[in-house]
Amino acid sequence: MTKSDFITIFELTLISANLDITALSLVDDNTAQITFKGGGTRKVNIEADSFNAIITDIMEKVH
Repeated sequence: MTKSDFITIFELTLISANLDITALSLVDDNTAQITFKGGGTRKVNIEADSFNAIITDIMEKVH
């Protein structure tokens, strides 16, 4: 599975969990972007991360 595929699947999980997130996208191979219901965004460095580390890094930025 590629990072892009993983981010797409994880996006559906985050939206389904009602965490005020409207989107999770891959900006480039090193950066994901979280988009919140209010329109704000946060970028997350996911360079060289395993899928487990991507989950941890993104969840730290959700709160």
